Amino acid sequence: MERTFAKTIGAGVICFFSMSVLFAGVPLGAVAADTVKIGNLQPMTGPMEAYGRAFTAGLQFVVDEQNAKGGLLGRKVEVIREDNEFKPDVAVRKAKKLILENKINFLANAMGSHVAIALNKVAASSEILFFHYGAMADEIMGKEFNRYTFRLTTNIYNLSASQALLLATTPYRKLYSINMDFVTGYDTDKLNKELIKRYVPDATWVGTDFHPIGTKDFGPYITKIIASKADAIVSQTYGPDFINMVKTARAMGLKAPFPFFNPLAKHPYLLNDLKEDGVGIYWCHEYSLRVKTPENEETIRKYHEQHKDDKDFLTWWPTSDTSMALLGWKMVFAAVEKAGSLDREKIIETLENNFQWMSPVGLWTMRKCDHQVILPTFGGVIEAGPNPFYKFPWSGPKIVQFPAEKIALPPTAQYNPRCQ
Repeated sequence: MERTFAKTIGAGVICFFSMSVLFAGVPLGAVAADTVKIGNLQPMTGPMEAYGRAFTAGLQFVVDEQNAKGGLLGRKVEVIREDNEFKPDVAVRKAKKLILENKINFLANAMGSHVAIALNKVAASSEILFFHYGAMADEIMGKEFNRYTFRLTTNIYNLSASQALLLATTPYRKLYSINMDFVTGYDTDKLNKELIKRYVPDATWVGTDFHPIGTKDFGPYITKIIASKADAIVSQTYGPDFINMVKTARAMGLKAPFPFFNPLAKHPYLLNDLKEDGVGIYWCHEYSLRVKTPENEETIRKYHEQHKDDKDFLTWWPTSDTSMALLGWKMVFAAVEKAGSLDREKIIETLENNFQWMSPVGLWTMRKCDHQVILPTFGGVIEAGPNPFYKFPWSGPKIVQFPAEKIALPPTAQYNPRCQ
């Protein structure tokens, strides 16, 4: 009996070893040949829920488009969504569920650098390909780098460089910095000052503040800004905090078009809430509805045709967070098709081999050393009056393009040891 049991165990070990060798290098879920599964972690509740909904709309549009063409490598693509609650511990728990129970091929997450850093560790330990397209802290692809993670959006350096170049085109030179009191806020303040000094050498800083996330009363901060006699505010505060900040500033006398420079401010919910108070906000982003290329106009047409009857105006147009997910996942699918396989090592090899994708708004290139997409950005200002997209103040037709090579984070060993 014992010998028979031992033989059975031995055969099982040999069988398991053989299967391990057979599927080495294949991501969890890839052996299910009929479906490609994307685990989509976004905030579905709480104050950031609208952002999660916008990111999800962009991803789903690309998936629907891909499935209409016959799928990815002939396989249907499926999105499995989980609420990360904008919390790292919840995101980690949900990611492990997606990997172990749902057998996903790819892990997706958008906003929240704190969430992305936590998911980086899950990607490394699980060897799952992780694509994120909203978390912007430089350290995610720097000291927190792992070979399974790719960023398909701008980083803080890109936005700060774009903002500095945009500022240089305006007359504003007495600047006040105010950002959220967390890692991204401090990184942003440091980079803004470094890059504005480079591109706008005659600018001066007349004050700096960091406010807690969830600040309800911005009165004391605005009082200090008014006393400083600043002629512009530079900030990367986002979400409800930015709305409160702008409304308080306008109510206390910093009326539109007194400028805010905030690259994250071109968001439908935010501008609908601010209405005329949003006029005079300068933005920078990787995408603009105002880019006049045939490819972009066709993307806008197709997306709007699918979403024009949505009850929620947030998803009417492929802009802001929606565009980040839409463009990022188009690049992923293009890379998978070029690799000709769902094997994670082949996909990594393809992306690391100077993979390039012509987006509707310009050429995107994946940098090998840090898995950061190198891409052009655009800048403009929110204007009052009618526009072809929304009924509330929105980006004017005059936009500035910033070339990818000028705004790219320098690939130094200090930032990421792989970037020599």
